[in-house]
Amino acid sequence: MVGEMETKEKPKPTPDYLMQLMNDKKLMSSLPNFCGIFNHLERLLDEEIGRVRKDMYNDTLNGSTDKRTSELPDAVGPIAQLQEKLYVPVKEYPDFNFVGRILGPRGLTAKQLEAETGCKIMVRGKGSMRDKKKEEQNRGKPNWEHLNEDLHVLITVEDSQNRAEIKLKRAVEEVKKLLVPAAEGEDSLKKMQLMELAILNGTYRDANIKSPLAFSLAATAQAPRIITGHSPVMPTAALRTPAPAAPTLMPLIRQIQTSAIMPTGTPHPALVPQAAD
Repeated sequence: MVGEMETKEKPKPTPDYLMQLMNDKKLMSSLPNFCGIFNHLERLLDEEIGRVRKDMYNDTLNGSTDKRTSELPDAVGPIAQLQEKLYVPVKEYPDFNFVGRILGPRGLTAKQLEAETGCKIMVRGKGSMRDKKKEEQNRGKPNWEHLNEDLHVLITVEDSQNRAEIKLKRAVEEVKKLLVPAAEGEDSLKKMQLMELAILNGTYRDANIKSPLAFSLAATAQAPRIITGHSPVMPTAALRTPAPAAPTLMPLIRQIQTSAIMPTGTPHPALVPQAAD
C-alpha cells in the first residue's frame, strides 16, 4: 500500500483541481479545530495548493523558473543583504496596469515569485498604493520616502554572498519579464490571474459547465431544495408537540420477573417478600 501511494501520479495542475483544493480549504477553515486535529490536513492542503500554483505559474511562463532554486550552492562566508531596483516603464505604457500584473490577485503572483526566487519583492514609488488619497497623505512622512521616487520594484535578499547573488539575479530576470506588456489576448499570465481571481471569488466558470461554480459555504447553504410533487398540508393538530409520555416500565418489569424465575418454576428468593421481624 505504501509503495502504491508513493508511486501514484499526482493530479495535474488544472484550474478545476485548484478550485477543488481551495474549496476544501475554505470548508475546513469553517469547521472547529478541536485540539489542533486538522493541523496536518491544513498543512497538506497548503502544500498541494502551492505545488499546483507553482506548476501552473511555470507553465504560464514556459517553465522559466522550473526547479533552479534547488541548485543553490552551499553557503560560503557571512550573511549579506543585497537589493536592486527595477523601474517600471509607466511613461512608455501609461495605460498598462503594471502593479496589478506584478502583484497578482491578492498578491499571489508576487508571493509565488518570492517562493520561487527566495527574494522579497515589493512595489514602491508613485502609484504603488491602491488608495491614492492615502498615498498623498503618506508622502513625505518617515518610512514613506519611496513615494517621492518613480514607480519601481524593489528586490531584496538576505543570504550568504554567493547564494544571495544567484537569488537576486534570478529574481531580476523574472521581474523584468513582468515589465514587458504582452499583446492584448496573448497575455497568458493575465489569463491565469483572472482565473485565480474568479476561483477566489467563487465565480470560476469552466468551459464544460454552464453555470458558475460558486463553492462558498453560504452558496451551498442557501441552495434551493428540490420538491417532488404536491405536498399535502398537515392538520394543525398534527403539528403540535405531543406531551411527553410516561416511561413504559411494565414491559421492563415483566422481563426482569421472567428472567428471575428459578428453573423449578419458583420465584427467585430476592423477589419473595420477607416477613417482618
